[in-house]
Amino acid sequence: MTALPRRARNVLRSLVLLHLDAVDQDSLRHPRAWWHAVTTLWAARLDMVAFLRNGDLGLAHDLRRRFGLAVPLDAAQPIPDDLFEWRQTEMPLGPATIVIPIYNAVEEVASLLKRLPSTLPNDQSVILVNDGSTDPRIRDEIASFAQTWPHTHVIHLEQNKGFVHAVNTAVSHLPPGHHAILLNSDTVPPKDWVPRLLAPFAFDDDIATVTPLSNAAEVLSVPTADIADPPTVDLIETMDAVAKRLRPRQIELPTGIGFCMALNRRFLDLVGPFDSTFGKGYGEEVDWCQKASALGGRHAVASNLVVGHHGAASFGGANRTAQVAKANRIIERRYPNYNASVSAWAASAPIAPERLAISMGWVAHNATSTVPVFIGHALGGGAETALKEEIARAHRDGSENAVVLRVGGPSAWRLELHNSRFQLMGDIDDIAVLHQMLAPLERRHIVYSCAVHASNPATVPDVLLALAKGHRLSVRFHDFFPISPSWNLLGSDGKHSGVPPLATEDPAHAVPPIKDRPGLSHAEWRTRWGNVMAAADEVTVFSRSSGALVREAYPQVGDTLRVRPHAVVTVPPRLSNGGQTLGVLGGINHAKGGAVLQSLTRVWNRRIAIIGELDGCFTLPHPHVVHGRYAQTDIARLAGKYDVGAWFIPSICPETFSFATHEALATGLPVACFNLGAQAETLSAAPSGHVIDLEPDDTRAIAARLDQLFATP
Repeated sequence: MTALPRRARNVLRSLVLLHLDAVDQDSLRHPRAWWHAVTTLWAARLDMVAFLRNGDLGLAHDLRRRFGLAVPLDAAQPIPDDLFEWRQTEMPLGPATIVIPIYNAVEEVASLLKRLPSTLPNDQSVILVNDGSTDPRIRDEIASFAQTWPHTHVIHLEQNKGFVHAVNTAVSHLPPGHHAILLNSDTVPPKDWVPRLLAPFAFDDDIATVTPLSNAAEVLSVPTADIADPPTVDLIETMDAVAKRLRPRQIELPTGIGFCMALNRRFLDLVGPFDSTFGKGYGEEVDWCQKASALGGRHAVASNLVVGHHGAASFGGANRTAQVAKANRIIERRYPNYNASVSAWAASAPIAPERLAISMGWVAHNATSTVPVFIGHALGGGAETALKEEIARAHRDGSENAVVLRVGGPSAWRLELHNSRFQLMGDIDDIAVLHQMLAPLERRHIVYSCAVHASNPATVPDVLLALAKGHRLSVRFHDFFPISPSWNLLGSDGKHSGVPPLATEDPAHAVPPIKDRPGLSHAEWRTRWGNVMAAADEVTVFSRSSGALVREAYPQVGDTLRVRPHAVVTVPPRLSNGGQTLGVLGGINHAKGGAVLQSLTRVWNRRIAIIGELDGCFTLPHPHVVHGRYAQTDIARLAGKYDVGAWFIPSICPETFSFATHEALATGLPVACFNLGAQAETLSAAPSGHVIDLEPDDTRAIAARLDQLFATP
């Protein structure tokens, strides 16, 4: 058998052992836990056999996910495949009357009343309640609207008695059988909003209230409750344009929110008016909703509607803080579990798919420059460090938002919105949904960072080209994945032999067929990625040696190729000579030299200390040390702890850039590596660097060369 299937067997063994180790040991005593483990293994048996045959790393990712060993990421809601499958149809909606209590705030009132007719059905009835406004212009605005909109009933109250009294007065004037739509005077409704708000009543008569999403509506805020952007008409229409495309889902919440809330007539009759205990306002809708819940009513989200809200303007605001505190005390006393239920609802994030989708509209509206869209992986390491720095640089350069499309997680794609103040994310399996989510970003810069561990690697080039059509495209070579599915350029024999020939039949450089997924030869792989290289506006490598490999594989890159080494910001201080341990920095697997180190322990008496992690396929016996994860700031301390006197970068593949090499050099101790890639390029130019021109399996000769390092001043 070739080396790759042997490694496949090692990986598979690790999968099974890790799966058992990941299960809580107490739960393993329960028969159901064992049954689950056995059924998982049995269901995966055919894929395990396929993996043993071809070692396909995409299948390895799928197996890890099924064994519960997917790369750990922060929790994210799955985005439904049918989120955008919505075709609006005519439905019988019960009659409803819009109730607008008004108290001063003439600018907001004038803006709403001027806009409102263009957003309403032709026969929509409206009740305006002037709650004793002291600004004489309010009467003029109301009169002007009543002349424009014939289905208007106006109520003027001589004294300001507050929101509760104004609403109760208006509801008492509702036509028979009408639902009520409470609309604050500081709102910005979009076009065609009423049918979407009322639609849940047509499907379920037990829905007591319906509340839309908004820029400012507490737990229903988009993008978050902490962002208080003014609800301009352009902003709300842009966000609502996304919401209109969404399939309305049955999402319930603990209470309706009174800035814009439809109340079912059946529950208006059952519950009665708002409680006057709440005075001029705040808390009355929570109290009413809890009473409706006790009678079997439920509260729904109009998840395909965004209504703008200025917030607090319609309440005058003089004693707002005291009113809110008083209302909260009443609610807490009457409904002790209410606050906990709201917190639990918010934590479960049931509107996360809609929030993320609509936030893309928010991003598009607010963007003052092109929005960067990065394609990255979920493996961490240097590529992730570089990606985070690119996002931070984008924020510093004025792009408040950046998008990351991440592979290697629990779904085919993870969509992340990185704002300088918050982060949203969702998991997507359907590529059509991904395109729909990004559709609002009409000005985007697609930046390929790394797609290693994509569940279907063959599709990545086409996805890149589709996302970048009509937009700027940049490619970053953090690895050699665009040259070969074997992103470290190792063949099936586990060795590096340069850029694979186009006609190679080495399975390491091809994508094998799996299930209903067709395979891809190496020549086809290079053709697809060649199209990406030809379309790219910029191709960035981080070392001259990487540039040479890229040009060999893709001569068409021409002048678009840029060599731009990473800036190494955090490096350890210089260390004293005299240590007797060989230090190895970073995570070590096969490509990073795990077999080399394991072989050295059999013929070499000197101790090896890995400051980092070691792949479970390899073992280093005592007295050798594997420290585990570390921070860059701990390198000097750990080197002293383990008595490091020289460093070895044992990678058997070319690195595109090696942070570990630069960090080791900064200590002033001798550093050695094989004659490969960016690591050799760096060490050959450094006084304390040593390039070992030997084959990685020439263990005794390597040991002799490493011994010489400790005699180097």
